[in-house]
Amino acid sequence: MVAENSLETLLQFVEDHPYTGNAEQIITLSQGISETSKRLPPSALAVFRDKTGINAKVFSKLKVIGEKISLFNEKERRDIVKNLPSSYGTIHALCALKPEELLMAAKSGLITPSLSIRAANAYVKQARFPQLTTTEEAKERIEGKAEQIFSIMRAIDTVLSGEELVAVEKELRAICREYGLDLRNADCASLLTLKKQARAKAEQVWRGVLEQRLTEQWFEKTPEKLRKQFKLTSVTDLINAPLRSFTGFLQRGDGGKANFWKQHGENYVAKVQLEKEKTEDSAQRYNLKRRLEEVLKEQQELSIWKNNIIKERGFS
Repeated sequence: MVAENSLETLLQFVEDHPYTGNAEQIITLSQGISETSKRLPPSALAVFRDKTGINAKVFSKLKVIGEKISLFNEKERRDIVKNLPSSYGTIHALCALKPEELLMAAKSGLITPSLSIRAANAYVKQARFPQLTTTEEAKERIEGKAEQIFSIMRAIDTVLSGEELVAVEKELRAICREYGLDLRNADCASLLTLKKQARAKAEQVWRGVLEQRLTEQWFEKTPEKLRKQFKLTSVTDLINAPLRSFTGFLQRGDGGKANFWKQHGENYVAKVQLEKEKTEDSAQRYNLKRRLEEVLKEQQELSIWKNNIIKERGFS
């Protein structure tokens, strides 16, 4: 963001990125302030702050924003910033969320550029302290056994502003009270759990696809010497092998590199999908996603095949 420069350069940076500007300018300024505060001693930082004309309270909030955003990689930063409102106060309120909560809220559309500080504070309260939104009477009643009877889903292309979400919640709570029901907010931890469940389902689907296509009978016909070289005793070992080993075995054992895409293109796509769904490493998942996009862009027939599998098996 801001390299070690003269005070004049730092002040020009602040002027170019006003905290009253758009979300990108606010975030850039905040990260610059955060980085500068790590380099300068308190006395020099105070001089810098005073020279900017930003009062201490606002300056402190911008520093908090910068510290929180610095926890994300560049792609995550972009995903968050494009959904943030042009209000440092609202952004600061959202920074009370845990990093994973903030990222999930931005990606799921719960945070939008039209979000007000009131709606942001309400959402943070619901996400961080869902128990506070439940009345004491409801708490006593649900301490025993309870069951979920409804779920409310929002289509990706249906946009709700922060104010609209608050209004919807208010009306739903009124209805629930009338019928003796309890409305609980889906916090970001729950959203992450649902994401994991969806990935687990997708992993099983792609594993099943490979098991149907690469049978034990096919495996037994591959060169025994090659199987020993790759330390494979069954087709299950092959499916569980690292992607590089999986690809190398198929290329050398069945058709060669020249016929790989024709012979095993669908198997490769299924394997990449499998690895992407089962990994807990977000960076690796991103890299596998990019690799898959490259392949499907070049091999349109594989893209059609993949989409058909998703449609047939009923997952996304």
